[in-house]
Amino acid sequence: MTTLIADSGSTKTQWLLTSENEALKPLVLTTRGLNPFHLNDNEIKLILLEELLPQLPSRPIDRIFFYGAGCNEAMQPRMSTLLAHTLNASHVSAHSDMLGAARALCGLNPGIACILGTGSNSCLYDGRQITANTPPLGYILGDEGSGATLGRRLLGNIFKHQLHSHIENDFSNTYHLSMQEVIERVYRQPSPNRFLASFAPFIKSHIGNHELEQMVISEFRSFLIRNVKAYPESNSLPVHFVGSIAHHFAPQLHIAAQAEKMVVGQILKEPIHALGQYHQT
Repeated sequence: MTTLIADSGSTKTQWLLTSENEALKPLVLTTRGLNPFHLNDNEIKLILLEELLPQLPSRPIDRIFFYGAGCNEAMQPRMSTLLAHTLNASHVSAHSDMLGAARALCGLNPGIACILGTGSNSCLYDGRQITANTPPLGYILGDEGSGATLGRRLLGNIFKHQLHSHIENDFSNTYHLSMQEVIERVYRQPSPNRFLASFAPFIKSHIGNHELEQMVISEFRSFLIRNVKAYPESNSLPVHFVGSIAHHFAPQLHIAAQAEKMVVGQILKEPIHALGQYHQT
């Protein structure tokens, strides 16, 4: 039996092709993101036909498990139908990226699963399904601890001169962005959340600066207080994390969790291989 598993964001999709035949090694493939909120049926089909199919071996696919951003309950039947028809698979199930994170992080055990990447999200998981979810609300109203929110706070601190002059000078020499250009990108151009999150590497490279480290820890504590503490089990169950922000700022995440009396479980940069193990089980 051949299984294809997808972890899809708005920008990128990772695909893992596995087989019960041990002679066939697992393959990890990459295409553009398949967010059904942002793409119509023809656009999704085109990505599958032009980017995914040429990378796949000629053997038939028996099962597809798709986990994606924007793939809520209303979108799941549409996504399943598109995948089944385009890839000619007999069994297809489509789920949210949050369920994918929970299954990758917790497996068959209860726990609290969190996503900290460009955006942020969390859920309470009973070992099979999501039982509670604090709404993330996006980078304007929520998304605490995300790359977008960290970038937003960095830019605010830079242009309001809240940071040491050498940080401001290094930012200016690295990005050559005026305040007017930043306002244009944030308020008038598409994907401002991704633009804001693009400054996370700068924060990481200066994490030795006390002000920036405290900013990151403060954002993580805000995420835990406003999202994770909504679950009564937050002080009894391990809290797991997946995403680039959680991975690259793991020491600060541990400090924030300790301050909020929470136990950190796994921290994964990406969920695709853990999802492969989950579906083998």
